[in-house]
Amino acid sequence: MKTTEIHISGRVQGVGFRPFIFNLAEEFQLKGYVSNDELGVIIVCQGENSEQFFNEIHHRKPKSSEIIFSEIKEIETAEIFDNFYIKPTEKNIVVDIPLTPDFATCESCENELFDEHNPRYFYPFTTCTQCGPRYSITKKFPFERENTAIEVFKMCPNCLAEYQNPDDVRFHSQTNSCPNCGIQIWLKDNQGNEFKGSNKEIFEELAEELSQGKIVALKNTAGYLLMCDATNSEAVSELRKRKRRPTKPFAVLFSGISTMKEYLEISELQIQHFKSSESPIIVTKIKDKKDLAIEEISPNMNSVGAMFPYSGTLKLISKTFGKPLIATSGNFHGSPICSTTEEAEQILDKIADYFLHNTLEIQHPQDDSVIKFSPKHQQKIVFRRSRGFAPNYFFAEELSELNKEKNKILCLGGDLKNTFAVVPNNHVYISEFIGDLANFETSERFENTVKSYQKIFNFEPNLILSDLHPKYENQKIIKNLWKSAESVGNKKIQHHQAHFASILGEKKLWKKDKVLGVIWDGIGFGTSTEIWGGEFFLLENQKMERVAQLENFAWILGDKMSKTPKISALSVSGNNEDLKFAFDENEWKIYTNLIEKSEIKTSSMGRFFDAVAFVLGYEKPLFFEGEPAMWLEKISQEKFPTDFTGFHRLKDYLENDEFENIPTKKLFSKIMEEKKSGKSAGEIGLNFHYTLIKAIEKIAEGFAVKELAFSGGVWQNALLVDLAIEFLGDKFELHFHEKLSPNDENISFGQLNYYLNLK
Repeated sequence: MKTTEIHISGRVQGVGFRPFIFNLAEEFQLKGYVSNDELGVIIVCQGENSEQFFNEIHHRKPKSSEIIFSEIKEIETAEIFDNFYIKPTEKNIVVDIPLTPDFATCESCENELFDEHNPRYFYPFTTCTQCGPRYSITKKFPFERENTAIEVFKMCPNCLAEYQNPDDVRFHSQTNSCPNCGIQIWLKDNQGNEFKGSNKEIFEELAEELSQGKIVALKNTAGYLLMCDATNSEAVSELRKRKRRPTKPFAVLFSGISTMKEYLEISELQIQHFKSSESPIIVTKIKDKKDLAIEEISPNMNSVGAMFPYSGTLKLISKTFGKPLIATSGNFHGSPICSTTEEAEQILDKIADYFLHNTLEIQHPQDDSVIKFSPKHQQKIVFRRSRGFAPNYFFAEELSELNKEKNKILCLGGDLKNTFAVVPNNHVYISEFIGDLANFETSERFENTVKSYQKIFNFEPNLILSDLHPKYENQKIIKNLWKSAESVGNKKIQHHQAHFASILGEKKLWKKDKVLGVIWDGIGFGTSTEIWGGEFFLLENQKMERVAQLENFAWILGDKMSKTPKISALSVSGNNEDLKFAFDENEWKIYTNLIEKSEIKTSSMGRFFDAVAFVLGYEKPLFFEGEPAMWLEKISQEKFPTDFTGFHRLKDYLENDEFENIPTKKLFSKIMEEKKSGKSAGEIGLNFHYTLIKAIEKIAEGFAVKELAFSGGVWQNALLVDLAIEFLGDKFELHFHEKLSPNDENISFGQLNYYLNLK
């Protein structure tokens, strides 16, 4: 009898692949088995239709799966199969496949949530093979129930019958549970008083407390969210006060697409992403604020981070409450998201009036992912890559070519907006967003997440890649986890070269003849006397060279300069006396003296944006990174409507200048002159953005390049991206991040790419 063996690799575990194969094999009258193995899925089958069966796997695979490798071959065996079955996975295998991220609740499961006659009515953890938590509940892989936090909930007879029935949507669903055997919820106030009632009554009581202006800490599938009535300005203001988050915008949870359309300008592209299995938060423009407390939600902005209810818990509360809700990470500003009952009650008791807990033990806490589409050209910009996307990055083909030594690599990333990357096998895994490692709890979360990857992959690195900065917090992990650090190789890679390497890797540009990298961000260690941040790198003949920059200006007072835009303005201007109004006599004397004598210089584009924002009207201290630049983008965007075609009104402030490096002081002086002449701040801001784009064009033409690659946090500016596409797109091939964020989250992947390609 002809026996065929099929191997499928990719995202094929935790996506209903084995039950899909079982039913397809039955359809083709094949006998044999399907099982998970370390490389994905193995199928052994006997019958006449195996070739057609193999082709149909690719055509009809589950929608959440990704096939990156497949092969079919005939094998010799004496075994004769009587039927087709799902074979249990062998114990203690170490996987070498992409892991499975969390999936948004599917439409079928959502319908069950609100069906009064369904056993899962108001059960928040209703899932099937195509939806529900995966990575957030996984202790180890392969993705089997026994390897997840669901394992403690033993299936009742009804759930077990579904699990064993090939015709059921929950056939072989590893997360299957119901109210009788599954995860329990309970509601209590911050004094410890518990509310008794059914799930429906709990959500109704929760909605009533929210309508009274109360703040709730709600445990979702990947961590706690802080919620309050988004139409109640007093409640939103109180949440800001308690969370210590004065101005950074909050995300808003809407009950569905129809409700979103009442408040927001949303496109079909955005709707597709809201309804996708990743379902990220999408930053989008307000159409009609209606009853939203928009000034408290998103101060001085005309946009909001909109959230679709992607989990059962969020669907139930948003529909029961009936109005938009604030849904922000359950933490103090700057700390990691809370994930356990004890952690939430200890950390959030001064913020939340009520807690909605559940008995699911979260293994990998994650913030929600955040994206935006540029208004004119709909270019995707990732602000935060986390739930729904982490920890996979499809890079196996490149790794097999570049990592022939099979090095096991840990890339530590940066200190702000940290992620790390690991290469424990033939795949690269990029962690969820972890955050600012200067925060003690976040640093602990970083270390614990690295340890969890060690456990999942039985992983010990023989090479660690880190930033060139000598004082980054994440480098302490080398001593904490590997006492014999001298036995582990450690290579340091410059911050902005890692940014450039990241976009080169994402867009597969390493083999191109010549690429100019435009790498603009806040700050990164350059040399002992230079802090970089406005860089141009040329990749040519497999060599990377810094070829141009934003002209240096004095760097003083460290973080104080980063948080006080007027200091950046004073430095960029070269102590221009027109700025004297902004300083008292003592400040003026100290700051001007420090600027004159400063030995450390910077090319920071982020601080340049701060300086321009200040002279155009942003005169307050900033409360979160990028706040002045966001304000500047907003007022400038208002002068650049998406249907505007009269570009003759735009002004290049450096049009008649020849330069090798962008002349910082000269450009800033022209902006100050324009402000004095009475031009509107928005018009000057738009021209400033346009001037930077034209400066890129001049520098690119000077190096005779045809391809431009953009990375660094400044490229989260959607106006800058649209202008680049509008004015550079016809002359150059442009490459923007779409899978990774342009900010420091991509540093870990960039470190890996730099090492693999330029070692």
